[in-house]
Amino acid sequence: MFSFIGMRSWLSRHPKAAAAVVLALICAGLGAGLREPSSVPGAMLARASYDSYFAWFDLGHDLPSGAPVVIVYLDLDSHLRLGRDPAKPWPREMHARLLQRLTAAGARAVVFDIVFDTPGPDPAADRDLAAAIRAHGGVVLAAELSVSSQSTGQGDWGRTTRLALPVDAFRQAAAAWGLGEVGVDDDFVARRHFVGRDMDGTMRPSLTSAAAGVLGLDAIGATNGPAVEKWFRYYGPPITLPHVSFGQLWQPGDIAGSTFRDKVVFVGARPMAGLFGDRRDEFRNPFHSWRDRDIFMPGVEVHATQMLNLLRGDWLTRPGGRAERGAILVAGILIGAGLLQLRPVPATFAAAGAGGVVVAAAVLLYLRANIWFPWLIIAAVQIPVAWAGSVLFHSLDWYRARRRLEAAKRAADARIREQAALIEKARDAILVQGLDGRVTYANPGTELLYGWSLPELMSGAAGVLLNEAAVIEARRIASQDGEWSGELHQLTRSGKSLVVESRWTLLRDESGRPNGLLVINSDVTEKKQLEAESLRMQRMEAIGALAGGMAHDLNNALAPVLMGTQLLRRDATDDNARRILSLMESSTRRGADMVRQVLLFARGRQGDVERLDARPLMKELEKLARDTFPQNIAVSAHLAADLWPVRANATQLHQVMLNLCVNARDAMPDGGSLSLAADNVELTETEAGTMPEARPGPFIVLMVSDTGAGITAEILPKIFEAFFTTKPEGKGTGLGLSTTARIVKAHGGFINVQSKPGEGATFEIYLPRCLDTPPAEQPATSGPIPRGRGELILVADDDEAVRELLRRCLEEHGYRVLTAANGAEAVSEFRRHPSEVAMVISDQSMPIMNGSKAIAAIRKTRNDVPVVILSGEDELSDGGADLETPVSHLSKPVALDTLLSVVARGLGLS
Repeated sequence: MFSFIGMRSWLSRHPKAAAAVVLALICAGLGAGLREPSSVPGAMLARASYDSYFAWFDLGHDLPSGAPVVIVYLDLDSHLRLGRDPAKPWPREMHARLLQRLTAAGARAVVFDIVFDTPGPDPAADRDLAAAIRAHGGVVLAAELSVSSQSTGQGDWGRTTRLALPVDAFRQAAAAWGLGEVGVDDDFVARRHFVGRDMDGTMRPSLTSAAAGVLGLDAIGATNGPAVEKWFRYYGPPITLPHVSFGQLWQPGDIAGSTFRDKVVFVGARPMAGLFGDRRDEFRNPFHSWRDRDIFMPGVEVHATQMLNLLRGDWLTRPGGRAERGAILVAGILIGAGLLQLRPVPATFAAAGAGGVVVAAAVLLYLRANIWFPWLIIAAVQIPVAWAGSVLFHSLDWYRARRRLEAAKRAADARIREQAALIEKARDAILVQGLDGRVTYANPGTELLYGWSLPELMSGAAGVLLNEAAVIEARRIASQDGEWSGELHQLTRSGKSLVVESRWTLLRDESGRPNGLLVINSDVTEKKQLEAESLRMQRMEAIGALAGGMAHDLNNALAPVLMGTQLLRRDATDDNARRILSLMESSTRRGADMVRQVLLFARGRQGDVERLDARPLMKELEKLARDTFPQNIAVSAHLAADLWPVRANATQLHQVMLNLCVNARDAMPDGGSLSLAADNVELTETEAGTMPEARPGPFIVLMVSDTGAGITAEILPKIFEAFFTTKPEGKGTGLGLSTTARIVKAHGGFINVQSKPGEGATFEIYLPRCLDTPPAEQPATSGPIPRGRGELILVADDDEAVRELLRRCLEEHGYRVLTAANGAEAVSEFRRHPSEVAMVISDQSMPIMNGSKAIAAIRKTRNDVPVVILSGEDELSDGGADLETPVSHLSKPVALDTLLSVVARGLGLS
């Protein structure tokens, strides 16, 4: 007790000494707290201290001209030089050629900051790249970690990590592989050397560590502790390290032969600059100037900088935790206790001098020992706090009374400013109206949303906004009931349509009398558009499923028609009957092709394409238009005699041109002219630049032109959208032009539309010229199809008509036939005659048991029986993958000659 009383007495007699102790402890404690790794402000100060060596002191420009690292950028200039699409990956063969060039130039090692984790579209190019990697012997490839989150179904989330390695062929050929990730801080600056540790703590080689191992250097990515303490030494702003463009390597004479000799070459992308939020594989550089503040550092340059640090041995280090904490504690105590002894003006000069000493020490350690430390904790926190404490202590008596009054005023002002700031910064439109509808207040969000300023709103200039019928009704209800909420459709000053969620509240004065209305409007236009888009996508999915089901059933229904027509034509003796049956067979085949296209469309797949001459198709289209269109529409065609061939699906191309012709007919209800044309064109770069999605090269152009009403400029950009149509209800679905655009794009072409109101419309379909050599004509097969010798064939199909027609055809051709109406019955019949059945012909889709499962059960009894499966689709559905032994597969409807030939080959008769 006596000690405590004595301490209080001493403190009362020596207030400056007591304050000095307190301030020293505050400065020391504050510095120690900021030094802790868990301190967010301390981490920010440490980062700023690190960045200051480059951004403020500009200490990194010491890179020699003969640096041992060179970067090859896959940049926009490379795409432009080589005519590549920037949105598509580089072909593997170009990477192989790059490696061959670097190998020939004597590159010491080649490090790819590109992840080849999947096989390319061209196996030959993959083999060439693997061979080039193996031939160099010093290639390092990149892997990457992908982290995903997933819900367990009970509200908690888990994280999973997947390691994406280079494909086996490349990984086996490479000298090493490493993680392509870069350890970055929250501000997108890579400061500490990445050591290759994944999310679950497993050590993986980093890309630079793997390269260091190949070069026989001390690996940065080792699992020991010292590697973690190495920090980047940057040599300048982004794009400082020696680099060349990928495209320059293909230009003779652009790159000197000695550029890559004995160098470590890094290959990676130099992404195009965009907004900060859009950066991918780009990082901030601690060098900073207003001129290059928007230039980010490509990820491959970060890897190259890390390698250059290692090769030169000039990476930065940071003092150990104890040394740093001790220095910060000592500095806090000395500065806190020392500045308090000085009055405010001398303390200001002393604080400035102390800051200069700290800066000088920081620079000296950097230049002499490659050491950096968080000097801003001392210069920006401890010194200002100590100076402020000194000023505060000596000014306390002056300001004590005044501060009490000002504190109360500041608190009140702060509350008012906070409330005002919330309203001013709100994105919603907040208005206060009188009961007569006159605006007395509007926040900045109102001007952003509608376009009218507060003075204009108060003067009534926005009458169209405030006097709409829906707004007047909302004001009336809110005035009566005290509040109203709902959706309003409004127009902005520029005429843009908005959907707002509006909330109205009646305001009252101190006596409780109504004196105004508070209106809060939130823009929900985009939300409504997204909801409409979702509903439209659901409609598309439903239509696709319905079309697929109908097409499948129709395809199966056409099978007996085709087989029956062929059987009748064989038996017919009258030439006229044979001709009619041939027409029926041709029409049935055409219908089957159209059904197959519907199936492909419903399943999102592309039909078979072939080398095609478009002239017959255009002539057929001209004849169809002349025969079926109204007589007041004049149809003409102009077709080049030397029209180039294209690779296309005839049925789909016919559908495209027919859609355009029908649209042209509908655009001319009072008659007009419909012109069809086809010609060869060679588009230049200039010509291609005038058309959307065009590219230079040889094309054939198919044109449909009409003299109808034309298309307005407002509607023209929307004509290829699904479900968009200007036709009346029930006259159009809005799917014709969207389907046309999808088919043309799938064929590698594009559409150019020219139209003006009252001047008609011209649709030009550009399809790339087919440069393939036409296949040699195969000699016609001679001789009849071999007849059967009484072999027993089991036929299984749930369609009675198909089953009976198959039985008749096979029996007429010398075979014996057993029939089954489903898969289970087929298995039962086969088990009654296991050794006699020479072949099984089965439909794929049958009740009780489908064809694949029935064949699998049959082959458990006898596994060598030949099998032919008939399907209404171009490939087997469920269960097809269960068959271990190959089978013959024919698509319905099948021609009888095709079926008989397959049966003969399966039984060894031909």
